[in-house]
Amino acid sequence: MRSIAVLSNLYSPLVTGSSVHASTLAARLVECGISVTVFTAHVDKSVPEYEVLNGVEVFRLPCLKLPKLPIAVNFPWLSVTMLPSNISRMRRIMQERECELIHVHNHMFDMALNGVILSKKLDIPLVLSIHSFINHPNPIFNAVLSSIDATFLRWCMVRQATHLVDLDMNAARYRVSRFGAENGTLIPLATEFPEPPSPQDVIDLRAKYGLDGKKVLLSVGHLHHLRNRMSLIRGFARSLKSYPNARMLIVGAKNYQPAEDLVRELGIEEQVIFTGKQPRQLVAAFMELCDAHSMWFDLDPEGQNSVGNSNIEAMLMHKPVFGMFAEDTFGEGVLQHGKNIFILPHNDTERHVEETILKLWNDPDLASRIGENAHQMVCDHLSWDIAAASHLSLFSSLVDK
Repeated sequence: MRSIAVLSNLYSPLVTGSSVHASTLAARLVECGISVTVFTAHVDKSVPEYEVLNGVEVFRLPCLKLPKLPIAVNFPWLSVTMLPSNISRMRRIMQERECELIHVHNHMFDMALNGVILSKKLDIPLVLSIHSFINHPNPIFNAVLSSIDATFLRWCMVRQATHLVDLDMNAARYRVSRFGAENGTLIPLATEFPEPPSPQDVIDLRAKYGLDGKKVLLSVGHLHHLRNRMSLIRGFARSLKSYPNARMLIVGAKNYQPAEDLVRELGIEEQVIFTGKQPRQLVAAFMELCDAHSMWFDLDPEGQNSVGNSNIEAMLMHKPVFGMFAEDTFGEGVLQHGKNIFILPHNDTERHVEETILKLWNDPDLASRIGENAHQMVCDHLSWDIAAASHLSLFSSLVDK
């Protein structure tokens, strides 16, 4: 195998979990000697329509950028790329580049349908990575979206793929239960070592948010319905009885007003800080100054949630992480409660958040051990060397059939 095409509505420099994953994987495959051509939506007009990023050819296609919609949790980068001219152009470029396989990121955006069409026209394999699950907190929206997921997306996108990639065991369970698809391979979510933070950035952030001498709980990730932090905020508020000067920083775009309203109702506006969207290069500096991290997911009624990119990045930086996760997220024995992570029960959540915060902050040696073990776990199981090699092996096996 020499050449592949990657289709993703979201791609660098947009900063989302799937865009970072897609762009990093593409660059790693180039390092392995594969020619990679990316097609993405041109939603950010400040970046060029065509460029070569880390050896990857990136074509940003004309698209219709949609407004923020409540049914789409006010996601700011929704787009429609499925235009006849775009499909014809992608087909021509793929033929010129002699692409042997198409890899699509995200089953819920229209690049997945583009990928299905092109894989049939070019008679080449289609691999689909499912990054997100459709699950809306509004019952009416959830019913509508789940119906679309289980019918249109199931038959027109997911079941048309030659093979599916599961980024964790939650994705594998979702694949089987929602789509009835058995053709999946687990390739756990990977994370790059972050660039060391600028010491000056750490100093500046500590001063800007008044963090000197204070315990800091950090939560990196956009704030919206599916990552609303409500339980995390309530649990943190309970911990303030023991650590009244502690601070909680929520770093990411603010798209969920009830979380901000809750902070006001609890009277903890000084202790809980919504920083808003921040430059990617500052994330490591925020991580450096925190004492614990939790990118809070509260999607599964049994607490069987995925871990998420920012939690893994925090682990790489030797920070203790806690949340409601599936213990087998990355396979049996990888996540170990009390050794490299704290996995909280899904019942009486606020109490467990408070107890975990106090356990970590009252015992710095324990927090340090958890952080060190977490770092080693990521190096052993979630490195990009492993993920790139696994993708390359899968792609090659499909092309060779």
